[in-house]
Amino acid sequence: MEHSVHVTRCKEYDPNRIRKQVEEHLDLYPKFNDLTGKKVLLKINLLSASDPKKAITTHPVFVKETVLELQERGAKVIIGDSPGGLFNPNSLKKAYEATGMTKIAEETGCELNFNTDSHIEKLPEGKFTKSFNICDYTRNCDLIIAMPKIKTHMFCGLTCASKIMFGVIPGTEKVKYHTRFPSMIDFSKMLLDLTVLSKVDLFLVEGILGMDEKGPSQGNPRDVGLIVSGIEHTSIDLQVSRMVDLDPNKLPIMIAARDLNIIKFDEKIKVTGDGADFKLSPPFKPAKGGALLTDPPRFLRRMSIYLSTNKPVISHKKCIGCGICAENCAGETIKIVNDKAKIRYSNCIRCYCCHELCPHEAVYLSMKESGLMNYVTDLAWNYFIGKEK
Repeated sequence: MEHSVHVTRCKEYDPNRIRKQVEEHLDLYPKFNDLTGKKVLLKINLLSASDPKKAITTHPVFVKETVLELQERGAKVIIGDSPGGLFNPNSLKKAYEATGMTKIAEETGCELNFNTDSHIEKLPEGKFTKSFNICDYTRNCDLIIAMPKIKTHMFCGLTCASKIMFGVIPGTEKVKYHTRFPSMIDFSKMLLDLTVLSKVDLFLVEGILGMDEKGPSQGNPRDVGLIVSGIEHTSIDLQVSRMVDLDPNKLPIMIAARDLNIIKFDEKIKVTGDGADFKLSPPFKPAKGGALLTDPPRFLRRMSIYLSTNKPVISHKKCIGCGICAENCAGETIKIVNDKAKIRYSNCIRCYCCHELCPHEAVYLSMKESGLMNYVTDLAWNYFIGKEK
């Protein structure tokens, strides 16, 4: 079963239908038959404190029915993730409440993780990265079920099975990984190693409501109507990309998997379930305007991404100067000036963390200011008018 993908059709958040389908998926994997005395972590997508209707996070109905099914099999269930931004009990409490997870815990008796400690783990067999700082909560369990949503991603192309495990990196520590791996391909290679290190026992993908275009947080919610499960993350991602008609040759996360010889794009995947022949119509609109796929010399890279990619732009009408974008800026290029965020574009690496994490939707993406004259002007401001301390 390790290179198989099971797909079932589920068009709405009907608890009874979801419960039956979750049961069907779990029955395929023997280690989930009897969970008596086992602690099972549901590693959800908890990107931010967002309304589930926006399709940013794993939907609470899907999570609740999975919790109930696991409990019936004897498991003690823990829900956890490290959202973008600060990783502390207060930020977790806010995210759990906004996404419906607090209510699930109250109704089912499952546990919400508030452990924010982390540790270094080595991965000698890593193809690209040999060690990571990961959250302790991932090791305080017997089994891990990762529960991603099907969404596009401005940096990786697709956020699904291979991207969700970035949530085992604690809070603002994620910024360091963006800085260390500024190209999309290198960043994706790092994610693939991280997924191996995370030792996920099952990926249970929520694709009832997905997101295309400006994913993972400001795209368009899309009715997809799928639940997908499997053990091998890149096989899941490849099959999902086929079903929503995203070209793997244009998805950094898939290009990285191919370059590391993990998967081939013409690979035949054994697909079972009543959604085996599913094809989304109309197909997903891809996330456009990401940074470069390669990593040329620094000065060429800075100029190229400035001239050829979407820029994050601050809406002064919406910005309240909360500082979340500055705290999570991988290029350390955002400052809060007069209670508004300001970006020095010559240092911007186009990771789009500011766009992804802004709770006020005050960051949008635009090509209008990405011209040579603006690049020269920005450099002049940066180096001659004076850098902001």
